[in-house]
Amino acid sequence: MDYFEAVEKRYSHKEKFLPDTVPYEVLEKIAKAGLAAPTGNNSQYVRLVILPDRESLQPISEIAPTDGLLTAPAAIAVLTDPSAQAIQWNFEMEDYSAAAAQMLLAATALGYVSLWLDSPFFDENNEKRALEILGAPKGYRLRVILPIGLPDGEGTRRTKMTFDERVSLRKFGQKK
Repeated sequence: MDYFEAVEKRYSHKEKFLPDTVPYEVLEKIAKAGLAAPTGNNSQYVRLVILPDRESLQPISEIAPTDGLLTAPAAIAVLTDPSAQAIQWNFEMEDYSAAAAQMLLAATALGYVSLWLDSPFFDENNEKRALEILGAPKGYRLRVILPIGLPDGEGTRRTKMTFDERVSLRKFGQKK
């Protein structure tokens, strides 16, 4: 699948996943796509934890019992290194967002579906428990988890506004 087809087909899969295993080689490709994302000042503060099976994902899904985490056969957790917060020009948010976005597209290009899942970990206690499960060093932050797998049925896609509704030419509100 080419890049633009992956962009068009990508959606947030909020339903259940099939139990089919995602090969480690696929998860590694997806992770490498995330690590290839640009980082501010080449800081490279993003860290990933691949959860390759239900056994490794189950404790996280108990913290955040969503359809995605309860049924996904694999996931990738996106963490940030605390030393990012100590620098003057902190691009931590941009860096992990770029990494996650590239991994979502990579999963789609490889025939899988995923979801940007972060809201359960806005709760400090949930984040702390998840970081302990992931074995993260002190000070690290869990930013997002991407459940990955094959969809168990057709996933719901939300309607997107049209190009003309969101894009202006030369000045805001001006059209061709």
